[in-house]
Amino acid sequence: MARKKRRANDNVKISKLLYVAKKMPPLYHKLPGKEYDVKKSEMVKWLIQQPEILEYISDRIRGNYQFVTYDKETGKWQGVDYNGD
Repeated sequence: MARKKRRANDNVKISKLLYVAKKMPPLYHKLPGKEYDVKKSEMVKWLIQQPEILEYISDRIRGNYQFVTYDKETGKWQGVDYNGD
């Protein structure tokens, strides 16, 4: 019996919030004839307009990666390396 090849992402749990990307229309990530600029990417613009994508990013930043902290007194979030700049 032949062994089934494992893909790198076979064991990765994917958030259902990301499934919205499956409904993305055809869009450019790098505009034809232009230098790549993430701020001009049609794909990125569409993705960040999706509430599910924003929720996913917020969840990851606040929880799993702990890049931000919450101040109960002020009710504000702040980057862990913020130095007042």
